[in-house]
Formats: sequence, C-alpha cells, structure tokens
Amino acid sequence: MSTVTDPRTRLGALAEWPAIRQALDLLAIPGSRHAIPTPAAIIDLTALRGNLERAAGICGDAGVAVRPHAKTHKCADLARLQLDAGAVGVCVAKVGEAEALFGAGIDDILVTSPIVGRQVATRAAELAAAGAAVTVTVDHPAGVAVLAAMARTPIDVLVDIDVGLGRSGAPDPDAALRVAAAVAAAPHLTMRGVQGYGGHWQHISDPPERHTAVAEGMRRLTAAIELLDRHGHDTTVRTGGGTGTLEVDIALGVLTELQPGSYAVMDAQYHRIDGSWVQSLQQALFVAATVTGATRHWLTVDAGLKAFATDAGAPVSDIGAYLWYGDEQGLLLTDYPDRPTLGTHVEFTPPHCDPTIDRYDLLHVVEGDTLVDLWPVQARGRSQ
Repeated sequence: MSTVTDPRTRLGALAEWPAIRQALDLLAIPGSRHAIPTPAAIIDLTALRGNLERAAGICGDAGVAVRPHAKTHKCADLARLQLDAGAVGVCVAKVGEAEALFGAGIDDILVTSPIVGRQVATRAAELAAAGAAVTVTVDHPAGVAVLAAMARTPIDVLVDIDVGLGRSGAPDPDAALRVAAAVAAAPHLTMRGVQGYGGHWQHISDPPERHTAVAEGMRRLTAAIELLDRHGHDTTVRTGGGTGTLEVDIALGVLTELQPGSYAVMDAQYHRIDGSWVQSLQQALFVAATVTGATRHWLTVDAGLKAFATDAGAPVSDIGAYLWYGDEQGLLLTDYPDRPTLGTHVEFTPPHCDPTIDRYDLLHVVEGDTLVDLWPVQARGRSQ
C-alpha cells in the first residue's frame, strides 16, 4: 500500500474533514464497512488484489508487459499495488494526473494523450527535469516542436498512431514517419516506440466482432511500424490495448505492452462483455449509500447524480432498479422482502468506474465487512 502507513498523515488536510474523521475512527472495527459516511467510494481489497493477480498472470504467461492506466483510479496507493503485482509502470491520460501521482511517489509514467501546446509541453518538460521517468506521446510535428523547445533534459517519446478511433494519432504511416523524423531531429527527445489505442473496441460484447475490429486496427498499426522500422526509427515499445480487448491484444501479438485500466476495479459496462478474461474479473469498486426514505415500493438513497458517472446507464443493485432522482438522491425500486430499513447502507455497482472515482476525494478500502484503510485520490480532477 502506501509508503506512509498512518492514513492520517497520508490524507493530509483531508483528515480534518468531519466526515473523514468519522471514517478514520472506524478503521479496523468489524462491521465498519456498513457505517462509513455516505455517499462513499469503496474498494474491496480482496477483489482488487485478485484482479491485479489475474492480469499479471495472463500477461506474464504471454510475455507481454502490463502498464495499467491510472486514469481509472487516479490513486497512488492503488498504483503501488499494481507495481507490486508486476506492472512496469503506469499510464495517465493527462500531464496533470502525472504531476499528482509523481508528487505521491509514482515515477514511471506514460502520458497517453499527445502533447499539444506550449503550456502542457512546459509542464511535461518540468516533470522530466524533476526526475520523473515520464514518457510522452506525440502525433504531429507541431507537438514535437513545442516539446523540443521546452525540454531541458532527456524525454522519451512514443508516436501515437490512429488505429481507427479518430480521436488522436497520426492518421497514416506517412504522417507517423513525419512525426518520427521530427523527434529524431529534436535535441533531448528520444523515440522509444509507438502507441495504438482503440477505445471504441473496449465495450464490443460479441467476441468475433471484437476480434475483427481489433485485428483491423492492429493492421493499421503494423503498417506504420513497418514503415518506421524501414527508416531506422525505434519501435521497441508498442503499447495500447485495454480491459475489453486484452485477450485479443495478446492473441494478435502486435503489442508488447498493454494498458488495461478498468480491470482493477470493474464496472457495470464491463460486466456486460462476453469473454472469459473479463468475466473472470471481480467487482472491486462500489458506491455506498444510505437509505433516507421508504415507501411501499421504493427506497430513497443519498446517492444521486453527484455520486456516479451518468454516461453509461444507471448504477446496479441486486435488490432493485436504480432511478436517478436528483443531484443528491436516487430511487431504488424494490419489493425485496428483506429490504434495507431507514438509515442502513446499500451498495451499488457504478455504471462507469473512471469518472465515478473522479467524484471522490478518497477511496474507502475494505476487507470483508471491515474498513481497513483510506486512500486519497491524488489525481482527482487533474484533467489539465
């Protein structure tokens, strides 16, 4: 876990918040999982460790490196568990997340969003100068130029290739070659490989359809790699992939490093995917709520729009159907005979884990029914 064992020290100013003081007083007390001030993000430590071990095993057997995407959890304590499980480092989406995690002691970080603009390039260069083993991605000569202008110490670079998502990346092999040539000509910049990520494949449920889509994307990535290789550019690192495509990524054999993120904690979206790998993962992230009202057919809970991501349907409960009911409340439709009474806790599986965690300052870590630790979410809101 954390290199700082006292959670009060690790939490800093957060430890003085009244609700967090209440949670700290519950540590190590049996049954405390059900007394945490709500709404609260909960991590089941046993399930989390199982997921990390599962990924380490399947990737280790295939000889593929794991670089988990910390944009999912944004938490240094969880990142340390991933590193302890064999990860070669972590990914982040933005330089702001890299700054936060580096400040909390995580130093091997890949920034997966390409560098664009002087402000972001300046901060990436400052991270490298401060001693972070930071690798950045670029997808246009203009991004290379501004990064080179800001760099004062060596920075490793990957060329981002568009594999069909259309969101970022050099659009074709010739464009990738121009980016690589700009990197080769820039002082302080060293090309280490390529990135090819297909976010639009991650939730394709049907296995043959998913395989076909990923194979086409890897064909595009391979074409760029072959051209870069012919011109003498380093493509040793070939990174990408994700939770939904991990089995296909391994089977196709193009990527040397995989970037799963949601696998660590899971969510309702990923549980809907057909595949032995995804179905082997356990739900480790929950949102706890308190029952604040009850009628014959529904319960009111204190977790509404502010408690969950809202882009991927409703939260899931095994005792009824959740309905959005405002910023602060939700409804749980239930005729469950032993349904919770006023003041008791219920837990929900969030629809989308990454932006759900981003709503919380800390994660409440439980083993069984006992609260055992509190982890700050250092990179919460660090999307700059």
